[in-house]
Amino acid sequence: MQTISINQDNDIYIDANGNIALTSDIQALSDVCKNKVLTTLGEPQYNQLNGVPYFETVFCDISKPDLFQAAVIQTIENTEHVIRTSDFAYTQNNNVLSYTVKIISDFGEILLNG
Repeated sequence: MQTISINQDNDIYIDANGNIALTSDIQALSDVCKNKVLTTLGEPQYNQLNGVPYFETVFCDISKPDLFQAAVIQTIENTEHVIRTSDFAYTQNNNVLSYTVKIISDFGEILLNG
């Protein structure tokens, strides 16, 4: 698996040779999963059924973290090379929802934080 690399700000960048940076295998899968989870439901123009329903689960009058968790897990597990997820945990502090999830993949384990 290979994809365009992202930095800590989730931006693509130029490598030392002046090319768009690429990444492969476990790092590529981690980047893909991160971007899929950051995608809001309806955001992709060509398939508006993709994405996580943030406005229905997090950015609403009463947050629904269990539904958010289910959507994140489904989004990740519908990714090529992902075998399953485990150890999903979330916290809510000062109106900020944070989560961690372990991803078991063909390339090894990934800990995704969001």
